[in-house]
Amino acid sequence: MQTVDLAIKHKSRGIVGIDLCGNPLKGDVSIYKSAFSKAKAHDLKLTLHFAEVPASSSEFELKTLLSYEPERLGHVINVPEDIKDEIKKRKLGLELCLTCNVNARLISGGFTDHHFRYWRDKGCPLVICTDDVGIFGSSLSNEYLLLAKHFGLKRKELAELSLEAIEVTFASAEEKERLRWLLDPFCR
Repeated sequence: MQTVDLAIKHKSRGIVGIDLCGNPLKGDVSIYKSAFSKAKAHDLKLTLHFAEVPASSSEFELKTLLSYEPERLGHVINVPEDIKDEIKKRKLGLELCLTCNVNARLISGGFTDHHFRYWRDKGCPLVICTDDVGIFGSSLSNEYLLLAKHFGLKRKELAELSLEAIEVTFASAEEKERLRWLLDPFCR
């Protein structure tokens, strides 16, 4: 709850949301219900590491996390079909971290086996992320380069992915419009 209280206290300094991450093998996610309810009551957005490893991907855990009404989900690797359907129905933003998922062996295989291919045309905005530049040594530019190299995406498609991600940023309407304006020339 301390994190949520700090986020609320510092909203005027630009805090717009909170993230649940950490060791996915420790603890019970249901203990966060009151914290996330309080965050939502104070108009803070929510992103959650979700189905990152098989041990944290039980039906109970995933449904509990979805009950917190997050705007975005990170990783979304070990997701059962019925939960995938719910994610698609809600059109949640999905934070995909190629280098992290491959190098930490969170997926089977290499970059071409990444679940980006599955989620790409499912109607959910995709947010390409690094997860942890300090550990995995991959910049955001490199993540986009990996998409181009391993999935054959061209400049326009990469720009369109970025444009799609703007819709699930926690920015103001004005900032989203400014970002769209900056990206528009690359989407033609």
